[in-house]
Amino acid sequence: MANVKTKLLNAFEALKKEGKKVSPYAVEKRAGVANGSCKNHLTILEMVQAEKVRYHPNPAVAKKGEPKKKKQVDKARYDDLEESNKRLRAENDQFRNELRVMATSVAQLTWELHRYKTSTRKQSTNVKNIKA
Repeated sequence: MANVKTKLLNAFEALKKEGKKVSPYAVEKRAGVANGSCKNHLTILEMVQAEKVRYHPNPAVAKKGEPKKKKQVDKARYDDLEESNKRLRAENDQFRNELRVMATSVAQLTWELHRYKTSTRKQSTNVKNIKA
């Protein structure tokens, strides 16, 4: 059975080869050894820390990056897309208005049905009379 140092070295090399994030925790997990095992092997810990710094630059610098160039779109294609978007927005607004009208009519019909039922069924089976 391989010792812990060998397992850590093999895991470190495997992570580097795969291009994955390298950290003490990742190396220990990949090696299948106890948490904190890298602390017991200072040379491996230094290698891991150096690789971690190289792999992960300062987040502020990494976020800046290089300015991205906008993709050039044909003017005619752009105008067609704008026109279709306007048409679809108008259609959506129309559907919303129709939906609102339908919801209002359903509410009115429900209320009419309720009033009709209460006026025609005084001795309803599902309504209990309250005795004072």
